[in-house]
Amino acid sequence: TINLQTTVGAFITMNPGYAGRTELPENLKALFRPCAMVVPDFENIAEINLAGEGFQDSKNLAHKFVELYYMSRELLSKQHHYDWGLRAMTGVLRIAGGMKRAEPDKSEAQILMRALRDTNLPKFV
Repeated sequence: TINLQTTVGAFITMNPGYAGRTELPENLKALFRPCAMVVPDFENIAEINLAGEGFQDSKNLAHKFVELYYMSRELLSKQHHYDWGLRAMTGVLRIAGGMKRAEPDKSEAQILMRALRDTNLPKFV
């Protein structure tokens, strides 16, 4: 038996649609209340990430970047190795930030395109 204080809460997050995840057993599900979540604003997240990485044209680049991810998710194969989610997106943005720091005088659009290519090309079958 575990004694719990009334001022303490235990929370879990689940992403049931994510590849490779297993469902939470029913006996554990019964112990938690579900809470609906909204889809995050990918474009805003991308813009803030790019600005944080030092990109001057973050708004324009974020718009193009997110449109590419949305179109890729809709138009390309639905195979499990294609990941067009938020985690994959922020990974590309981190890589682009590293490239920007390594070559600060290079075109920002070129840097982002190179990060996209280097990250996603190996996934294409």
